[in-house]
Amino acid sequence: MRPLPLVTLCLAGLLWQPASAHAGDAPARGATVSSVREAERQRAQALNARDIEQLRRLIGGNYRHVETNGRLRSKTEFLQSLARDDYRIRKYELEDMDIELLGEGSVALVTGTYRAERQDLGGGQPVRGRYVRIWTRQPEGWRMALHQATEIRTAAAAATGADTRALQ
Repeated sequence: MRPLPLVTLCLAGLLWQPASAHAGDAPARGATVSSVREAERQRAQALNARDIEQLRRLIGGNYRHVETNGRLRSKTEFLQSLARDDYRIRKYELEDMDIELLGEGSVALVTGTYRAERQDLGGGQPVRGRYVRIWTRQPEGWRMALHQATEIRTAAAAATGADTRALQ
């Protein structure tokens, strides 16, 4: 076996631990999951309110934001786009959320779906998507390190070739 795959396999083994490995820690893990869920709620609320300062507190310094159109933004670029009101998503609501704690519970992998409105020239267009976010536990609380979203397009939208490049 080559060294790189062996190292990768070892690192993956350190990070991934099934929930049953921590059965005795269930109350602590439950509280940790609740705190991640609360950070997600605060993020959605701050995004809808365009609360740049709250988002700045929730986002880590090495943050990467991958939009549904594939555009990659840093923390600064993302917050600046919100401040300029370039970010066209409004009425952002989480539909469902799955939180998986990795390692000793210092990293959270959050996946789910959302609904929102995209503001275009003709008014609000409904949009639905899937998201993946990675949160890391810091001394000051949970901080988001990565956000990636993918639009869930209806068969009709896919057939017409609807343009989603402007989706932020």
